[in-house]
Amino acid sequence: MSQVAVDDMRPQLPRWIAAIIIGAIALASLAALLFPSLPVVNLFTGPTQVNVIRRVIDDPNAAPRIGGTAPDFEWNAPTGKTEKLSDLRGKTVVITFWATWCEPCRAEMPAMQRVARSTDAVFLAVDLLEDGAKVRSFMDSLALDRLAPLLDLDGNVTRRYAVLELPQTFFIDPQGVIRHIEHGEVLDDAAVRNGIDKAR
Repeated sequence: MSQVAVDDMRPQLPRWIAAIIIGAIALASLAALLFPSLPVVNLFTGPTQVNVIRRVIDDPNAAPRIGGTAPDFEWNAPTGKTEKLSDLRGKTVVITFWATWCEPCRAEMPAMQRVARSTDAVFLAVDLLEDGAKVRSFMDSLALDRLAPLLDLDGNVTRRYAVLELPQTFFIDPQGVIRHIEHGEVLDDAAVRNGIDKAR
């Protein structure tokens, strides 16, 4: 029997089924490419009241040290809007790196909240490698409504800021320059205010 005859005997998929399979593969590929930029990414990291960091923004001039420009990064806000650290230029920004399992971090959060309530500085609480539901539950349990929680799901922002221990807090001036850094110690109200004063 010839090869042509054998080929003719093999079962053939109807064209409409083949078209559906090819279409499904194309849609899956497109979804995989677009997924990181979609607001629905928040659905997979806990409640939508937690910001989810999307990426570090490359800037060879940025440096995580006093006098250096704070490395920029981008996140999905609870509303689905995309925001960046650089959008906060013109304001003093306090970025604290923390985790719910870190006892010193937990201890200093109430002081951060008290100072945040009495100042116009923006407070970003970058949580390292934890679930959104756990972070939201912790923030709610202490009524930390003036600290914006951001999930650093892959640790890229934490590494970009060269954070080696938690907690670590960066005080950034309105031009985006780091003016003070605190690490390893539990900050009280006075220490938080001192850092903000240095960044004004």
